[in-house]
Amino acid sequence: MYFFEWMAWWGGTLDEKGKAKVFGKEFMEERLQDFKELLEEERPPLDQPVSDSPRSRGPVYAFNDAFLEMRCGSLEHYRGLLTPLALTLFLFGFGGAYGAIDLLLRGPNHNGFIDYLVGVIGVGGLTAGLWYCFFKFKFYIPIRWELFTHRRLLIRFNRKTRQVYLHRPKYAGGVTTMSWDKIVAAPEGVGMPLLLFWHPLDTGLPFATYTAVGKRAGTAQDLLDEWEFIRRYMEDGPESVPKPRVRSKIPWPWYSLEPQFEGLWPILRHGDWKLWLGKLLMSPAFLILGAGHWVSQLLCWEPRWPKIIREAGQPGKPIPKLTTAEDYDPETCRRLYLNADLWVPKDHDPDAPAKEEESGSQWLP
Repeated sequence: MYFFEWMAWWGGTLDEKGKAKVFGKEFMEERLQDFKELLEEERPPLDQPVSDSPRSRGPVYAFNDAFLEMRCGSLEHYRGLLTPLALTLFLFGFGGAYGAIDLLLRGPNHNGFIDYLVGVIGVGGLTAGLWYCFFKFKFYIPIRWELFTHRRLLIRFNRKTRQVYLHRPKYAGGVTTMSWDKIVAAPEGVGMPLLLFWHPLDTGLPFATYTAVGKRAGTAQDLLDEWEFIRRYMEDGPESVPKPRVRSKIPWPWYSLEPQFEGLWPILRHGDWKLWLGKLLMSPAFLILGAGHWVSQLLCWEPRWPKIIREAGQPGKPIPKLTTAEDYDPETCRRLYLNADLWVPKDHDPDAPAKEEESGSQWLP
C-alpha cells in the first residue's frame, strides 16, 4: 500500500497554485525553522557502529557479495484494505442512484414503453456520469495504491558501486539511484519500519528521497539492529553480518499474514493473558486483512530492475548515474525546482564556500 510514497512525491511536484493552497505560509515558516535546526544537527558517520547485534528481520530477497535487496515501503499491513472500502462506497453510490430511478418508474402513472425508455436513458446516463467522475476526479487513485501496480517496493544496496537503488511506481518517484555516502538513517520510530532518507542539504537535489525499509519494529533496538546490519554489510562486507534468510518472491498466502503481526511479538511475549485473549478475539480481522493483502499481491506484477542496475558492479559494466531532477519530464523537473524551498531555507548563502555549496544553495531562487 503506497499511500505514504504517493503523498511524498505528490507534495514535491505540486504546481504553484496547489503548493500555496496545500502548504500555506505558516507551514512554510515552521519548516524553515526545522531546517535551520537540521543544519546544526550532528549525525553519526557511516563508519560508526550503532549496535552490537546486527540482524535483519527481513524480508530479504537477495544477499551476496555485490548487493543486498530488501522490501521497502510503509503501511504494508494495511494493503488490501482500501480497495474494498473504495469499491463499496462507489457501488453504494451506484445502488442508491439506481434505486431512486426504480422508485420513480414505479409511480402510479405506469407506462411500459416510456418507463423502459426512461430507464435505459437514465441508467445509461447515470452509469456514464459516474464513470466519468470516477476518472475525472481520480477516485481510482486509492485502488492503484494496491491493485494493478508493483507487487512490492524494493531497495537494493550495492557494495561495489556504493549506491542505493529504489524501485517504486512512477507515481511515487519511479526507479531512483542514490549515493550510499549521503544516506541518513532514523532508527527511532517504534512500531514503524526503519526510515532512510536523502536530504537536499546533503545531496544538492531540489527534492528529498526517503523510504521505510523492512518490517515494523517492536522495540527501538530492533531498528538499531536493522540499521547496523545494513551499515556493516555496506562498509565491511557480507561476512561481517549474520547471513539472513533469503525469501522467495512467490506471493504465498502465509506471507500476507506477516504484516499484520509485525512489531507485535515483543509485546505479546511480555504480555499477560488478557492481551493474548484480546489478540485472539481480533484474529478474524487479521485473517480478513491478510486475505485482502494476498489478493492485492496476486493482482499486481513483480517489479524488475533496469538492466544497468541489474549489472551494476559487474566487471566492465557501467555504473548507474545518480538521479537528478533533470531525469524526469520537463514539467515534473520544473515543479521539483519550484518546490525546492520545501526542503532547504531560501536564505541559504549562494556565495557560501564549496563545503556549504553541497547543501543545494546553487539551485535555490
